[in-house]
Amino acid sequence: MSKIKVIIDTDPGNDDLLAIVMALNSSKIDLLGLTVVGGNATIEDTTNNALSILTYMKRTDIPVYIGDPSALNEKFTTQKEVDEFNSHRSRIHGVRGLHVDLPKPSISAEKGHAIDFIIQQAQANKNELILVPIGPLTNIALAIKKEPNLKNWIKSIHVMGGAVTVPGNVTPHAEFNIYCDPVAANEVFSAGIDIKLCGLDITQHTSIGKQETNWLKGNSIGEILIKKLMENLYNNDPSRNSFSLHDPITVLSLIHPEIIDWKKSGIEVITNQFEFGRTIDTNDPYGSVSIAINIQQEIAKAKIAQMIGVS
Repeated sequence: MSKIKVIIDTDPGNDDLLAIVMALNSSKIDLLGLTVVGGNATIEDTTNNALSILTYMKRTDIPVYIGDPSALNEKFTTQKEVDEFNSHRSRIHGVRGLHVDLPKPSISAEKGHAIDFIIQQAQANKNELILVPIGPLTNIALAIKKEPNLKNWIKSIHVMGGAVTVPGNVTPHAEFNIYCDPVAANEVFSAGIDIKLCGLDITQHTSIGKQETNWLKGNSIGEILIKKLMENLYNNDPSRNSFSLHDPITVLSLIHPEIIDWKKSGIEVITNQFEFGRTIDTNDPYGSVSIAINIQQEIAKAKIAQMIGVS
């Protein structure tokens, strides 16, 4: 059986780290590259984090392409909201995006732009390539805008983002990734591409509790790193009781979509100031978005642990 051809568009990111390790370890995923976007930290830091993860995992064969630096569309937000946004991401992901030390990168980012890499790979792998954006959707929207045929070449997009039936995690209405660039999100959701949306509706409740110290049982290099990450998270914030598996679930949905219940519909994103970044289910049974509405949580946690634990 042929592997799933994947590009992960990422803003590493504590949970991005887990998702990338899973994809690198999977025998079912052919990871063609990482494209980087600003989000959990600046584009400089997210790029450095991506390169350091690959260096640590001894997978310097995977190319990294730098994309759009914007983390928040400040045109539509007040300074107070910008300050709250920066405070939120620093509290969750630290100043540079990760709560764990990684080696200095032994590789550099490629010279081309992320959106050109996405377009090139989509054209070379027509109807085979799956995009997995686990950060703001800016790069994906820019690629669609630059190459209208992209919607015909991409097999599907598995998105981590949105809060359809639950409150947001950065405002009462908005999930972080969508809030960063709701205009881009709207463009992606309306492009007519088959999309699997893994939002807070399933990801925030699929978490590793503070007391689940045996969730990762082995000592592979991925497990060692992630155990240290989680130890640091809890030490830095004693009030934290769990770690949600947002991005890992999105990667897992590539391999095990059957453990998730999906609703076929459409998504509209609010882009004006009131309820900025809110994702709304249009209840269109002919829409191109499959919204994740339920997940078998314990099975998902076990399968994620298995993928991380591969030596």
